[in-house]
Amino acid sequence: MVRILIVDDHPLVRSGLRAEIEVHEGMQVVAEAGTAAEALERLAVERPHVAVIDVRLGDECGIDLGRRIVAQSPCAAVLLTAFDWDVYLVRAWEAGAAAFVTKSDDTTALVEAIRGAADGARVFSAEQRTRIDAWQRNIAAPLALLSERESAVLRLMVEGATNREIAVELGLAVKTVEAHVHSILRKLRQPSRRAALVWARRHRITEYAPSKTPLHRRFPW
Repeated sequence: MVRILIVDDHPLVRSGLRAEIEVHEGMQVVAEAGTAAEALERLAVERPHVAVIDVRLGDECGIDLGRRIVAQSPCAAVLLTAFDWDVYLVRAWEAGAAAFVTKSDDTTALVEAIRGAADGARVFSAEQRTRIDAWQRNIAAPLALLSERESAVLRLMVEGATNREIAVELGLAVKTVEAHVHSILRKLRQPSRRAALVWARRHRITEYAPSKTPLHRRFPW
């Protein structure tokens, strides 16, 4: 019997998932949770084999929760989302998730992912692995060239901040920010600030590794 923990911040969604999963032989939902903290508590008590986790848990990140669960327990993580974005797919893979399932898939796909996860497999399709490889090579690799400060500057640029606003936010001189911007464009191989912002927003780079720089305000695009 595969013991399953469902983590979603919507009670109706949890109830629906439970009903869809438990009609399949050998599947038992032993616990539900609406937050990351509650999920970790239920994990310790119920010891499920697989946690089915929504990528977006209100203000929390299901992918980060999946990473913690995989790191600290034998439980496998299956990430479930309505957003089939490459950046989420890559983060799920890098977090050690057993599978990444979209809510547009049928129940069979989710059940197969759960069974595979319970058996210790990573249930990523060939198409998903191709997307992961392409994103890591074309997006993650250039981003890895940025220093921590440059990453912070880029995130504020994506938020729509001017160089002067970035300087105030990070406590830097405007000329220092200008130097960082120049370095960012060079490392990302982008011809202009505008091109870099289009690239960053298209690939949702702020979703790749959540910013550690607190924003006191939102900058207009």
